[in-house]
Amino acid sequence: MSKPPLDDLALRKLMLQQRCAVQREVLAVQVRQTFAPAVRTVAQVKAGGQWVKEHPWLVALAGGLLLAWRPRVAVGLLGRGWGLWQTWRRLRPTVQRVLELVRQAQPPQT
Repeated sequence: MSKPPLDDLALRKLMLQQRCAVQREVLAVQVRQTFAPAVRTVAQVKAGGQWVKEHPWLVALAGGLLLAWRPRVAVGLLGRGWGLWQTWRRLRPTVQRVLELVRQAQPPQT
C-alpha cells in the first residue's frame, strides 16, 4: 500500500525548507567573503582617523612642513582632500547601509 499524498507533500515541504536554509547560509558566507576586503579597509581607515584624532599636532606639523617645503604640492593635496571629504559625505549613508546588511548576514557567534 502506498503512502497518502499528504505525507509526501509534507516531506517535500520539509526538504524544500531545509534546502532553502542551506542556500541562505551559503549566500551569507558568499556575501561576507565578497565584502570582507571592503570591511577591512573601512576598519583600517577608521583606525587611521582615530590616530589622527589622537595626534593632531603631528598632522599639523607635517602639514606645515609640507606647506613650507612644497607649497604647490600642499595646496594640491588640500584640494584633493577636500574633494575626498565631499565624496565621503555623500557616500557615507550608503556605505553604512551596506555594512549593516553585511553584519546582519553574519550568523550569531556563540
